[in-house]
Amino acid sequence: MRAQDTTSPVEMTWIGIGLGFCGLVAVLIGFEFVAVPGGRASLHGPLWLVTLIGVIVLLAGVACVIQGIGRANASAELPGDAPLWMHAVLYLAGVTMLFSFAVLGTWIAFVGDARSFSGGIPFLGPGNVSFARVLFCFGTMICWLAAIGHAVKGARKLIKSI
Repeated sequence: MRAQDTTSPVEMTWIGIGLGFCGLVAVLIGFEFVAVPGGRASLHGPLWLVTLIGVIVLLAGVACVIQGIGRANASAELPGDAPLWMHAVLYLAGVTMLFSFAVLGTWIAFVGDARSFSGGIPFLGPGNVSFARVLFCFGTMICWLAAIGHAVKGARKLIKSI
């Protein structure tokens, strides 16, 4: 078995363009410029969640395009001679995505519709919703810590490069 091939810069750029387009469509749906597929009744949360998820996907697309244009390595790190604005955009996209994941998880853990939780442990019965909320709380705490850690580490790295 051979080692996994890395994505070429051109492929990464096209992946980013595709993600960016999908994210933009979701943002437009969230702002009600585009109709919700299946109607509003098909949503299990408020429109701002659609917007938030769209922003996450859009920023992932921006990050992929920057990595493709900047010729990032297999670890998604830009070369040292890449312009500062590329490093700054990747940093801001990453921080914003992590904080957005944390906000999304927080909403699910504390406000999410209990009818949308499914599965669980058979003997818990109605306690499965509480169990799911506790698990989401743990995941959300990890997201908040990751967002704060990435924000601090990235800011220090950017300040050193100025």
